[in-house]
Amino acid sequence: MTARADEETPRFVTFQPWRTRVAIAVVFFVLIMVASALVPDGPYLLTTGPVFFIGFTAYSFALHRSVVIRLEDDAVDIRHGLHKARIPYEDIDEAAVGPRTEWWRIGRRRLDDRATGYLMGGPSVRISTGSTSVVVSAAEPYRVAGAIQRKCDHLAEERGAGTEQAGR
Repeated sequence: MTARADEETPRFVTFQPWRTRVAIAVVFFVLIMVASALVPDGPYLLTTGPVFFIGFTAYSFALHRSVVIRLEDDAVDIRHGLHKARIPYEDIDEAAVGPRTEWWRIGRRRLDDRATGYLMGGPSVRISTGSTSVVVSAAEPYRVAGAIQRKCDHLAEERGAGTEQAGR
């Protein structure tokens, strides 16, 4: 039953651009080579092995960073690495295509207009609430913004129908 519910939940995933991944991979490769050259001679498992393991782990996390937007029944869930945000549909005033962000502005950031950004570089979606806004990278911003706005409109219609029935 849970698997079926997960299949029906719209999910949008945006990965880092390939140019950024290649640049990060080159930097980590150079750091691993320098660190392995600086490690003193000795048993491989006690010296160079941990250096390569830590380097490869960091490389893997950096290479596979993504932003995931899930449209749950009652809220938009945003996940970017270890950072999470949940925005209830009732709090959303507008979901629209946001600004195109620079490739070097990756991560969770406070933007110039005091919005919180979950960024990968490239196109984005701006989700505005009463007091704040959130900018989230999205490979297909028109599709994501439209899906969020449809969920908000559908929820508003359900509430309106529920209020009319309660008033009768």
